[in-house]
Amino acid sequence: MIPFVSNKLFLDSETVAEQLRRARQNKKIKLEQVAKKLNINYKYLNALEKGDYDKLPKGVYCKNFLKEYSIFLGLNYSELVVAYELEANVYQPREEKEVFSKQLAKKQYFWSMPKVIKNFLIIIVVAICFAYLGFRLNKIIVAPDLLITSPVDNFITQQSVIEVLGKTEAEAGITINNETILSDIHGNFSKTVNLKNGLNVITITASKKYSKSRTIVKQVLVKEK
Repeated sequence: MIPFVSNKLFLDSETVAEQLRRARQNKKIKLEQVAKKLNINYKYLNALEKGDYDKLPKGVYCKNFLKEYSIFLGLNYSELVVAYELEANVYQPREEKEVFSKQLAKKQYFWSMPKVIKNFLIIIVVAICFAYLGFRLNKIIVAPDLLITSPVDNFITQQSVIEVLGKTEAEAGITINNETILSDIHGNFSKTVNLKNGLNVITITASKKYSKSRTIVKQVLVKEK
């Protein structure tokens, strides 16, 4: 970085950097000491004294540093800041301007890209949310699974009782011939059902709070001994 060099505008007066450096040297104080006293990073004070304005933070931070430093040195900040702004505007290498303009053009060119990506991501997120809601809704309203292991279909027996065994989802309620049956934490259930001679119909129904119900009908034929 080439430091600020005064041109014709500043031939009759000292630059801001020269005024700062001279005032500090008159006080016979080192720049490191000033940095410690003002709690300002040494590199920023050094940049001010050398006119390396591109090494300073942008915006109000730089002016705040200049203000604190000028007050500390007993200089007129109002005059210094006007001179600083003039010098900073005069000194801007052509290469920097070209690079800046190219970067600005690139930013403008790609400005629409984040919008496209953002909209695409929003669509994906919304689609995932709807898919999840659909999955949860389906879990709520769909009829629960129901498996009957005993008796088998069209079972024939000579016994007067039979044990109905099955399994459903843990949160489902079970009824056998309209009688509520309790299941364990895994959804397993059993119930002893009395039989009569001839054809017996056993109706097993499983349902959740807001779901459809699932029903299995078993027919058991009891023959006389």
